[in-house]
Amino acid sequence: MLFVTWFTKKAMNMRNKEQSKQLQAALVILLLLLAPCVYAQIPPPNKYNTSSYPEDRKAIELLSRANENTRFNNDDYIAVGPEGRISYGFEEWKKGFEEEGATFKSARPVPGTSILRIYNGDAAVKNFVLDVVFATTKGDFPIKVVRTETYIKQNGKWYFVAGQGTRVLSKEEYDEHMKK
Repeated sequence: MLFVTWFTKKAMNMRNKEQSKQLQAALVILLLLLAPCVYAQIPPPNKYNTSSYPEDRKAIELLSRANENTRFNNDDYIAVGPEGRISYGFEEWKKGFEEEGATFKSARPVPGTSILRIYNGDAAVKNFVLDVVFATTKGDFPIKVVRTETYIKQNGKWYFVAGQGTRVLSKEEYDEHMKK
């Protein structure tokens, strides 16, 4: 931050306006290049194998968006929500939301955060970040969730068998929690 202050003052004190503009443009470009490195939590490029089993990848991505009745294997599903509630089976998971008076309003994946790893062609783990908005009796409740989903392949078909979401605290929430 001290560098930015120094840099800005130097640019403003320059007598040559063209040089000042060039220096300011360089600062903007530098900040734009550094900002994603500092604030984004994007997977490192080429760290994970994200291209093997291309047909299976397509099937899993389709399954991610499939109808609730077709994505589970005989209700062999365990979920852990961002609030820590464990649900054994899809119906129990759905019931938990209904009991709390909450429904999904929207769930949008954060671009660049998804990693799908496939092991031996019959097991897969998908990690990604979601911006989620719940509609509740008290109004909309937006949260950011880091999500992990586990898939298995049985008899040539992929099934979603486990999901876990961890709520990401805002800086203010984190700071408040650390005071306790």
